[in-house]
Amino acid sequence: MFPSSILIFKTIKMKSIYSIPKVVKYDDLKKSWFVYFRYNKILYRFKYGINYINNYKERESEANALRDALHQKLKEGWNPSVPEIESENKNLLFSAALDFAIEKKSKNISKKTLSGYNGTIKFIKTALSDISLDNLTISDTKRSHIKLLVEKAADSRKWSNNAYNKHLNHLKAILSELLQWDIIEVNPAHNIKNKYVEDSIAHIPANENQHKLIKKCLQENHPYFYNFMQFMYYSGARPKEILQIKLSFIDIKTREILLPAKITKGKISYRNIVIDDGLLDVLLDMEIDKYPKDFYLFGSFREPGKGNVGKYIDFIPGPTSIKRDTATKRFKKIVKDGLGIDITMYSYKGKGGDDKLRAGVDLDSIRNQYGHTNKKMTKVYVRSITGYYKDDIIKNSTKF
Repeated sequence: MFPSSILIFKTIKMKSIYSIPKVVKYDDLKKSWFVYFRYNKILYRFKYGINYINNYKERESEANALRDALHQKLKEGWNPSVPEIESENKNLLFSAALDFAIEKKSKNISKKTLSGYNGTIKFIKTALSDISLDNLTISDTKRSHIKLLVEKAADSRKWSNNAYNKHLNHLKAILSELLQWDIIEVNPAHNIKNKYVEDSIAHIPANENQHKLIKKCLQENHPYFYNFMQFMYYSGARPKEILQIKLSFIDIKTREILLPAKITKGKISYRNIVIDDGLLDVLLDMEIDKYPKDFYLFGSFREPGKGNVGKYIDFIPGPTSIKRDTATKRFKKIVKDGLGIDITMYSYKGKGGDDKLRAGVDLDSIRNQYGHTNKKMTKVYVRSITGYYKDDIIKNSTKF
């Protein structure tokens, strides 16, 4: 028997995994409205075409209806991180599909790439409005629509063929994300051809006289930056990659530098750099064995709020990484402004390839050193290749 006293049971109210959806709206209809909520502490935003409604009361009504519908779905156990694609893709607007794609893609691309993709989306959305395709759904989108949109954007923005190709390729990549989520079965931008672009003459290497002047200036006045430039020349690595190299990546005994995927351009696989004799001399001169393994090869001793330790000392083994822009500005100040030689720092990556090829290094070996997936990319950097092949044929062809 229980005692006659009243037993009080406390009802424990479980904390909801989501917050109640709310509408964010503005008096200015040009601003983007959305419904937001948090699910498992992650913020979600939904628009579903409400911003294409130009009447305030109608947009408000649709936004409130979207808010209520999302709330109901959440109460029924909906997990927004697993989109209900099959039921939604038929009516999903093309513009909304772009928003969905970039949201998913943004988790795996750099800030610079994301900025470029967002620019493309902005131009395409403007083109949608300009040619009255605001209500185009992703399921109805055909290759002809994509061509029409890109052509309209190109005409409005006065794009060069190079810019046209860049934004078209951005759009192809963005739409490919929809394939991964089964929103579309075929990329409507697939097989749309790029426009003809003449070979670029950017990053032309220094000639021999220019190189001698640059080398002398760097050796005498900027020895640490000289090491950095030598490293790029010998390794074929990109400046941004070089500035992220830590001493722990370097193995003098095996003559290899192993770059982890997170610092390579594609961020997909590691990259192996062979330490040739020239690069070995640079590393030995820097006495890298005297520093902690977690130091950056070309770093500094700067500290937030304290500046540098030692006047202008950087591009040395140190605990603080250097930004890529710092290297670019340094080269400009020394070479372009100081010596009056109009070349880019990046051109020394190509010069290293040119000189290797002329010294007899196989093009495929250069490709591997540069971290390229195919020889075509290597040929972009190795500008002397046509002349090399010409000399090879002239000197080594046999007689009939």
